[in-house]
Amino acid sequence: MLIKKRILLSNILMIIIPAVLIMIVTGIVYLSYLKISKGASVDDAEKYIAAQSMIAEYSNQMQYSQTIYDFDAVQSELQKRLLASGIYSKITRDHQIVASNFTKEVDSLSATIDGPNSSMPKPYAVQSGHALLISYSFPKDSYLFKVIAIDPNFRIRSNEWVTRIKVMGSYITITFIISLIIIALTNGVISSNIFKNIIVPLDMLNYGAEQIKNGNLDFEIKYERMDEFGVAIANFDEMRTRLRQSIQTQLNYEEERKELVAGISHDLRTPLTAIKGYVKGLKDNVANTPEKQQRYHDIIYKKTCEMDVLVDRLFLFSKLDTGHLPFYFEKVKSKEYFGELVRQIIEDFEGSGLKLSYSNRCSSNSIVTIDPDQMKRVFTNIVENSLKYKQLESCQVDFMVSRQGNEVVIEICDDGQGVPEEILPKLFTSFYRGDASRNNPTQSSGLGLSIAERIVKAHHGSIIAQNKNGLAITIKLPVVEVG
Repeated sequence: MLIKKRILLSNILMIIIPAVLIMIVTGIVYLSYLKISKGASVDDAEKYIAAQSMIAEYSNQMQYSQTIYDFDAVQSELQKRLLASGIYSKITRDHQIVASNFTKEVDSLSATIDGPNSSMPKPYAVQSGHALLISYSFPKDSYLFKVIAIDPNFRIRSNEWVTRIKVMGSYITITFIISLIIIALTNGVISSNIFKNIIVPLDMLNYGAEQIKNGNLDFEIKYERMDEFGVAIANFDEMRTRLRQSIQTQLNYEEERKELVAGISHDLRTPLTAIKGYVKGLKDNVANTPEKQQRYHDIIYKKTCEMDVLVDRLFLFSKLDTGHLPFYFEKVKSKEYFGELVRQIIEDFEGSGLKLSYSNRCSSNSIVTIDPDQMKRVFTNIVENSLKYKQLESCQVDFMVSRQGNEVVIEICDDGQGVPEEILPKLFTSFYRGDASRNNPTQSSGLGLSIAERIVKAHHGSIIAQNKNGLAITIKLPVVEVG
């Protein structure tokens, strides 16, 4: 997940999670509040009025009842209804108990409340703490009957709201504290997760930068998340890889430059030494006959021509290496071009012992884009290389052209002894000729195959060397148009 989405989601969760948890906690605390304040919602004032009316009504019925059975039925019904409302009652006749459902606690409470108030006008009601006593008297048959009702859990409205306010205050305080704790914990957990997701990749990048600063490029940063940091770390690691490759390429280039300078020095020193020797011989009259002088002149001229060829090849190699050699590409039919090329090569190397066989299995409409002159130089260098290292008086070279998919494949094989396998990858290195030929720079400059490789690559082709009963050079060129 992207960092932007994570931060957005984290901000949303910072709101949703505390809100949900606060709602849950609020509900739990509120239910506890309801449980604590249960009963306080009952209107005790109305309960008192209802009880007083009920006592007056039933007392009137008892006063005018005709029989003892009617009296007992009314008083029993009164006590049941009062008790259903949580009110205990007692009926006396001239201070003698007729009926009572008082408990010991209620009876004690009645004595405490009713004793000091027994002389109050009838009827009357007295509250003491959370207890309410209602007294109602009526005469019957020359007796004085008295109904005493006690509600031990009576609370007037003012006390009820004081209790509610206290409970509500506790409820609000608890909810506020728990809400703060929930918000702090939620923000802490989510912020810690975001912090980890940002700091860890930053530490990785910092580690990589430190390694590069210290010159170490042989390390790897592994980060598996596909987010902005994943892209940044992948690009950073690719930069490290390319930097390492660039440095390695530069080191290889410097090594090649050293070999090039050493090769040039070696290959120029030999003919220069010969020229210097023959010039000194002429100067010191060592060549004291016209025939000898002519031979010295011919040798000097030959050595000068060899140096001229070497300088030309060095100049060509330098332009290829720097990319300053112009190419003039043309679309040519491979059948016609290679047929004419082989004919020219045979003419150019006539009398050198070259025996060349040619086959071309390409169709007449297999077309490649090449610079004809530069491509001729490639094949000339390859054939020349085969002739220089021939073992016999003559050299058999097979020149085969074929079509493979979207490529034209040219294979040039000679009948020489080939080269050791460990040397094959170095054949296209400039000035590489092996120890045996290095002692004879007039035989080879060591630039022919290197020049051939650069020209082929400029044509977007490939060139490789193999041993096939001799040395085989294979070149592949892309077909750009198929008829």
